[in-house]
Amino acid sequence: MYIPYEKIGATLALFFPKYGNFIREKTMDLKVCHNCRFIKRNSKKVLKKIQKKIKDKEKVKVAFLCSEPAKWKCQSLFDLFLKDDYFEPLILITRNLTDQLGYTNEFVTNFFRQQNLSVEQAYDLTQDKVIDISDFGIDLIFYQQPWSNATIQGPVVSSKYALSYYVPYFIATSESWIEYGLRFHQYVHKHYVLNKQIKNTFSLKMKNKGSNLVVTGNPQLDYFYLKKSNVVPKYVIYAPHHSLDDPRTNWSTFEWSGQFILDFAKKHPDINWIFKPHPYLITALQKKNFMQKEEIDKYWGEWKKIGKICDTGNYLDLFQQSYAMITDCGSFLTEYFLTEQPVINLRRKDSVAFNSCVKAITDTYYKAYTKEELEQHLDNVILKREDPKKNERLNLLKELNLDSNYAALNILNDIKQELGINLVMT
Repeated sequence: MYIPYEKIGATLALFFPKYGNFIREKTMDLKVCHNCRFIKRNSKKVLKKIQKKIKDKEKVKVAFLCSEPAKWKCQSLFDLFLKDDYFEPLILITRNLTDQLGYTNEFVTNFFRQQNLSVEQAYDLTQDKVIDISDFGIDLIFYQQPWSNATIQGPVVSSKYALSYYVPYFIATSESWIEYGLRFHQYVHKHYVLNKQIKNTFSLKMKNKGSNLVVTGNPQLDYFYLKKSNVVPKYVIYAPHHSLDDPRTNWSTFEWSGQFILDFAKKHPDINWIFKPHPYLITALQKKNFMQKEEIDKYWGEWKKIGKICDTGNYLDLFQQSYAMITDCGSFLTEYFLTEQPVINLRRKDSVAFNSCVKAITDTYYKAYTKEELEQHLDNVILKREDPKKNERLNLLKELNLDSNYAALNILNDIKQELGINLVMT
């Protein structure tokens, strides 16, 4: 039975304004508990339905919900499902509900089709509305972001016909509540995380005590497991984040470092530069009134004159082809770590703290809180190619064992075990 908890909370708050926030919070907690019980009951029924399909030798249909190329990080997992006779994977293209990137449906669709991936439209362009995923006969559904999912495509509604899984498009970097404390995190059937450290940290703070967390690694890092490269690095990558004034992270240093790094790059055109801005940076610059459109066009244009601009979802090849990165992004700190190359880590003193794993990684990088520190690192790391922390980084990489973990296979086997299918052996 549907109960309008939010409406009840808002109404009661009107009569007891002094306790309004408390009332709204408690009624929302009741709603979450109600939905969790609803999902749990549905999961048992869906599991039996899927097991019957397997017994009848029908393929289990697996969907990956995606709205933009930059967030597609499950290629290795898709490939394993495609090779397995029990499964039939496909990509469901949905609307980017944040309206920040302006990706056209055609652009996103072509991105996947160019990789020969099976694609279906979960967003009706003609009527400007998302499509109920039940129309696609899905048994398993993978989400790659916990926010901006349309209700009709979210884990509560989809629990009626599919088991839901969450593989973050980003590597868990901080201990911020947005990484574990949203309603979405309780609603998904399973949330796959990078390592035991992250699971233990999240479990202590999650209301469900991390009961749906499973340690598998992240498929994004499978690139380094599957594709060892002997290419000679030739690029320097500058990758600025978008969080100019976002208290959830506060990582962006663009306000003081953006023009400084561009000026340095213009003075050294002999270096092969890659400009890899976060996809939301342009929007953030405009919304915060930090730059007008003409200034943004000029800035991007300057980078285009002296190097390459990377704005696609596929960037790990470029990581492997580079000998250093300058960044204040979060996920890149872990992803780039596997290249074994140095990072000039642009920092802010008011940023959200990193989790213990990422903190250990950044301690092997070269941190710059000011233009003076940045200038020194640019001279030593980029121009002189000095890297005194190299061995420290290699030792930590060996300790963390991030490049020896086949996350996609771990996820596939976790699912097959629950479904009662023989596991895949390496």
